Amino acid sequence: MTKINYFSSDSDLSTPKDKPCICQNSDKWNPNVPLQTTQEEFWEHIHEIEQGEFTSLDEGFQKFEQWKAALLKSRL
Repeated sequence: MTKINYFSSDSDLSTPKDKPCICQNSDKWNPNVPLQTTQEEFWEHIHEIEQGEFTSLDEGFQKFEQWKAALLKSRL
């Protein structure tokens, strides 16, 4: 779960804030240490995800069934 340092109104987003260090050692991610990020960085990340590739639920189920059939076939 991501920990957000502060919650601010939209007017606060226009002022520069001190950005905390996201990760000291990004190649050694520890799931037990919460990620420190600003609300603005969090929403930027969400918007990047929304801009990415979209797979419908039906298409996802179809791909899963194909994967499952291939896995079961390879185990024989």
